Amino acid sequence: MRHARRGRLHIPLLAFAAACGPGDAVGPGLFVPDLIGTAPVPLSESNEVALLADERTACVIDSYEGQVRCVNGEGAVVGAFGREGEGPGEFGEPTYLTRGEAGTVGVVDSDLGRFTVFGPSGAYVSEVMLPKVFQPFPSFGTSASGVSLDYMVMLGRMSGSLMTRYEVDLASGEVVREEGSPPGPWDIECGQVIHGIPDAAGGWAFVACEGHLIFVGDTGPATVFRAPMYVPELPDERDVARLEDMLRGFNRQRGFPISQGVEEQLESYRATPKNYYLSAGEQLFDDANRYWIATQRDQHEWSWLDVYENAEYLGSVRVRDRLRAFDLLGSTLVVLVDRQVGPDDGDGIPDRALDWYDIADLPFAR
Repeated sequence: MRHARRGRLHIPLLAFAAACGPGDAVGPGLFVPDLIGTAPVPLSESNEVALLADERTACVIDSYEGQVRCVNGEGAVVGAFGREGEGPGEFGEPTYLTRGEAGTVGVVDSDLGRFTVFGPSGAYVSEVMLPKVFQPFPSFGTSASGVSLDYMVMLGRMSGSLMTRYEVDLASGEVVREEGSPPGPWDIECGQVIHGIPDAAGGWAFVACEGHLIFVGDTGPATVFRAPMYVPELPDERDVARLEDMLRGFNRQRGFPISQGVEEQLESYRATPKNYYLSAGEQLFDDANRYWIATQRDQHEWSWLDVYENAEYLGSVRVRDRLRAFDLLGSTLVVLVDRQVGPDDGDGIPDRALDWYDIADLPFAR
């Protein structure tokens, strides 16, 4: 087992980075990109965002209205479309978004098991039934690709591949590719591997417990290490309050008593260090095959994305407010955020927004 070299960044530099302005690079590995656009979006229980091919339009899911909403960096609504139903252009449960090469947006509906393509203004283009609902990759062409998680493997009740990669032809609905991820096992003391995605070169990256990452090459050798910027950190009361709101919303949406199981889960959450990764789905490989992952570091005034290349930590990108999801294409990064609650927020609920950043001058790009 070979181990990656540790990153070139020391944690004390973070305090210095927080004082720096947009477009600044601080030391070998900290970058605060220029903010180039912003747009408000509705409150939602969905943390999905897709940056479309023009790099100026981004789409989110409005879970309360059962719609997809697309906006641009000037704050204008390009389109708001979809409604509850089973007909063309309707949704049972819109779950994932992905961009098309022709400026379109694809929507994975987990309830109907369907992949539907729209123009950004909402014009219906096409649809195809999915043989298995999967989390799609950031973009699609004549076929849509993504990964599906085997929960039984993750829980250690079965052996084999944790993830399965699918590719579905959008004209016929046929599965043209199906393959499992490398099965391991890998040397991780805490034991649990959570989720993984493939890269463009045939390898895979996995997130695991207690800040561990696993990078597996196309020929099988694995690099296992703890993320250099991971520090075990217990949730604070703002974190707890946000989880409480989410749990109550989950109960309300499913018709359960609002407080059912909430206190027990909050007690466990308070005593458990936060994960390194923000959520299993908030990781991707960019056009240069660099691995980006949204972290839970800080997450109040600022949020951080860590970037890796060839299993080596390159540095971190800082964005404002509480990041919930991100996408990137070319020189543009878009993030879905919860704004900080200000004195004008009488309901105490953070507003939601999309922020666009220019990452053309990413100092650790190669």
